[in-house]
Amino acid sequence: MSKTPWWVVVGAIAVVALAAWGAKSFMGPGGSGGVGVIDLGAVIAQSPLAQRYEKQLADKYGSLQEQLEKEKTNLDEEGRKAKEKELMTEYLSLKQELEGKLEKEIDSALATIMKQKNLGVVVYKESVRHGGIDVTPEVVKALK
Repeated sequence: MSKTPWWVVVGAIAVVALAAWGAKSFMGPGGSGGVGVIDLGAVIAQSPLAQRYEKQLADKYGSLQEQLEKEKTNLDEEGRKAKEKELMTEYLSLKQELEGKLEKEIDSALATIMKQKNLGVVVYKESVRHGGIDVTPEVVKALK
């Protein structure tokens, strides 16, 4: 019979204690360990706020297209390409601004829902085979 040295036993206990402490801190405040999942595609498709932003972007695209159609008859090929580039930059700037606003709103809604449901983490639904608490409907509701 071999005897395990005392320092190996103490080391093993320390490793287990550190692992338990690390897992508890990962779970979030109060030891919450729930995992939420969100279907971002559904949020964008169903959220009234996202729909308003999409309409605003589509309207902007339409108005820029009209502007280009009006001005292109007075421009040569080089001038037309420069105008297209200018209008596309304007469109992309608005798109980026609206996407940033939507992302902030989603993050804010998620933070509130995570507190309410005592969740430690929320992941994309596409990356989870099964399990987790679906918070998609609550996020859609929050984005009015």
